[in-house]
Order: sequence, then structure tokens, then C-alpha cells
Amino acid sequence: MKSKLTLISIVVMLGLSACSLPRLVKVDPTATNSPIEATLPALPTTTSPAILPDTKLPQLPVELAGSLSVGSLLLDETFDQIGMWRTSSDPEYGAELVDGAYRLYLNTPNWMVWAESSKVSTADFIMDVDTSLVNGSAVNNQGLICRYVDDVNFYQLSVGNDGWAEILKVVQGVQTSLYGGFVDSDVDPAKNHLQGFCVGDQLKLYVNGNLAAEAQDSDLSFGDVGLHIGSYDDPQVTIDFDNLVVYEAIGAITSVFTPEPAIESGIFLNLDGEWNLNYSDDFDTPNKGHWLVFNEEAVVSEWRNGTFAFDFKQTMITATSPTSDLDLGDVVVQADIYRYGDLLDNDMGLVCRYQDTDNFYTMSFGNENYVTIYKKTAGNWSALYDASLEIDLTSGQFNVAISCIGTELSLYIDGQLMARVNDSDLTTGDVGVFSGTYDGVPVTVEFDNFQVFTPK
Repeated sequence: MKSKLTLISIVVMLGLSACSLPRLVKVDPTATNSPIEATLPALPTTTSPAILPDTKLPQLPVELAGSLSVGSLLLDETFDQIGMWRTSSDPEYGAELVDGAYRLYLNTPNWMVWAESSKVSTADFIMDVDTSLVNGSAVNNQGLICRYVDDVNFYQLSVGNDGWAEILKVVQGVQTSLYGGFVDSDVDPAKNHLQGFCVGDQLKLYVNGNLAAEAQDSDLSFGDVGLHIGSYDDPQVTIDFDNLVVYEAIGAITSVFTPEPAIESGIFLNLDGEWNLNYSDDFDTPNKGHWLVFNEEAVVSEWRNGTFAFDFKQTMITATSPTSDLDLGDVVVQADIYRYGDLLDNDMGLVCRYQDTDNFYTMSFGNENYVTIYKKTAGNWSALYDASLEIDLTSGQFNVAISCIGTELSLYIDGQLMARVNDSDLTTGDVGVFSGTYDGVPVTVEFDNFQVFTPK
């Protein structure tokens, strides 16, 4: 099974009463939502010390130094004494000052807890903080909050000790994942230095000096800063925060991430003249080839009117159908994909390096603008890329292509690059088609003009 929304079905706010608000969107394809409702007591408000002198200028990443400069010091906190940061002790969550660090802890799965500074309110920030995993699972969530207006309006920049980085937006209580994906090698399993930028419509998170996540959004323009942690299926997470410094950002960030354009119109048929058509199927001949066919109560696949069609009648399932004829390394695969019906919450795409039912890559999308790249190894799903893009995928017809070249995996929709990651776990295998459902059925997806290209 597959679910985009598995994390944090309740937010615990230190200093505010709790409400069932945003959920983080780190994807676990095997999990389903389990919303939790609770009400927690408000904590007393404390006064904060005066802002300290300007003594800790942050070091800007090289790629930002030319367009951005450091302005006024807004906050300098070493957590050596009780100040503006609230403390609380509860069996399920809490916050306390321990040995000169601000410690947030959770003992409940799929929760998030945060504390805002109640001291900062401006538009553009540069934030630095050191984090340490005291105990609990490396599969966690920790980081910075910026432009915090209230408990239903803020941005969240976060990373886990397992390497998952994310940028989340919450506006009027509605959450949107602006970016989600694993960082290749930048995250330490125990201690990390985080640097966040909320400048204009640019949001960036650096981990140990390396860019981990970036997004563009303009819905929130000012607000407070804060710290947060989150848990997943393992209920215990304890994170120490120290050396929090917040400065005003002067200037603009011009190096925004944008999808790379696809190679000119000949991307698939004339990829630098070094690719040949290896395999094709237009599905005009029923039962041609050795495609994996489903005939179950939950999903049925069949040749229909010159397409290979999948009809889903059950929620939260996927169907993967390889050709059963190929074993390839570097490939480019393309097909026309059609979605029928009014449901936009679906999943459809292509597969490469399929070795068996427990080992393959999928690159897919839904008509609600969600784009993902997954790997399944030894039966376990991992999200390599997972984001809701500001594009229109609500139509019912697409030309989709994937490239699996060396360690680079790329997804194209109608000639535009939508996602690209690097992974080296799988090097060869079959190719095929992929589709699935989320919370609604029926879903019908059809594939046509399936083509596979390999290097000469």
C-alpha cells in the first residue's frame, strides 16, 4: 500500500492549546493515516531577555553570498538560562533546558511539537541552529519554523537523522509539501548544523553547509521563528537544540531551484544520436508479449481498444506490470498515459530496473499534482523524491518518460523534467507500467505507445 500522508496527524504546540492540524508528508508507501485528536493545556507565557550584541555572523553559502547579506541580529539564544522558551513536562511530549540546550521530546508516534520564539516578527530571515539526537529513532523530524503567524499559518524546514529533508507550508490549516526527498550524504546520524533561509519567495534549508531542500512560495510574507521535532512510527524522539541565531536577511536569493528543461524535442528518439529503440508495444494486439496481468477483485488489467488498461476498485493499492521480457541497465522509457473519471487522487507512471516484486524503481504522479520517485528494495519502500508541484496535472492525457542512466533517475511529463534523483541500489532489470489508488475509487488508467530506448 501507499500513502502520501503518514506523518504527524496532530500538532502539539508549546504555549498554545493543541489542535489536529498539519501532517508532515514524508511518504511511507506501506502506511495509512491514523488521525489523532487531543487537547493539551496551555503553558504560561514568560518574558524574554534582551537581544544580545551582534557577535555571531552566519557564514553564507557561496552560491548565496553574491546576492544576500546579513542584516540586524534578531535573536541569539544559547539556552543557558530560562528566557522566552517555554518548558513543559508531559508523558507524551515536553520541553526543558538541559545542560545549555533546549530539549524537545516526544513519546507518541506520528506527532509533532514546536515552540515559537514570540520575539521575532519580520519578513526575511537567516537562521542557524545546532541539533543533536539525544535518543530515539533516526527516522525523525527536526528543524526550523519561519514566518509563523499563528498555529495554522507557517513554513517548516526540516530534516531527519535518516536523511529525509522537507519543506512544508501550512496556510489556514491546510498543509502543502513544497519539497520532500532524501539527502545523499550530508546528514549526520547524531549531530547536525542547520541553516534556514526564508527570503522573499525563496525557502532553503542547508544541512552541515550543503543544500538539502529548497522551494519557492509567496503565501506567507512575515512572522515569527521557532523550533520543532516530529516522530514517525517509532514514538520516542528527543532532540537538543543549541546556538540558535536569527538575523535579518538583506537582498534577494536569485538561485532558485527550477526544473531543468527537457532536451529538445528529440529527447527520446535522438538522444545525442546514441540511443536505439529496443522494445515497443502499441497494445493493438491483445495478449501480445508477457505483461503481468491482474484479474482480482481489487484490480483488473486487460487489453482494451488499443491500450493496456487498469481498473481499480479498492483504495490504497498499487499495480506494477513489467514486460517480463527485458533485463536492461541504462534505459529511457516513454508511454502515453490516460486517466478516466473525476478522481484526481491517483497514481500512474513507469518502472525501471524491475528485478522482482520486491526490487524496482517507480516514477509516478497523480492528477492532484503530486510527483514521486520510489525504490523498493528487499520488499521495503523508500521515497527518493516526493513533492507537490505548482503545475497543472489535472488533464487526463499525458506523454510520460523516465530515464534510468547510471545512478540518475529522472521523470518527464509532456517533455518537462519533473523530478531527478540519484540512487545506486539497483543497476539492471526489467521495465514496465505502474498505477494505483489512494482514498478514492474507482480509478481507471490506460497505457499506450510503450517504447524502450537503450544506448547504441
